[in-house]
Amino acid sequence: MTEQGQPPVFDAGPNAICFTCGGFKKVSDPRLYMIQATEELMTGMTLAEWRGCPQCGGDGTLAGTQPPV
Repeated sequence: MTEQGQPPVFDAGPNAICFTCGGFKKVSDPRLYMIQATEELMTGMTLAEWRGCPQCGGDGTLAGTQPPV
């Protein structure tokens, strides 16, 4: 409440943390790579690359208070 008894005005609205990235603004994009550890052994290895969050567009917040679906 403000001094005049009016409710506060949120220009951008109350924001919620993005539930897809947790506010980190990036999500992991796992990729499978084949590496050669030694001359006798070839193995698969999962490495994570980062990409922007598709839900919040890299902002980390969502407009309004939206619960996770």
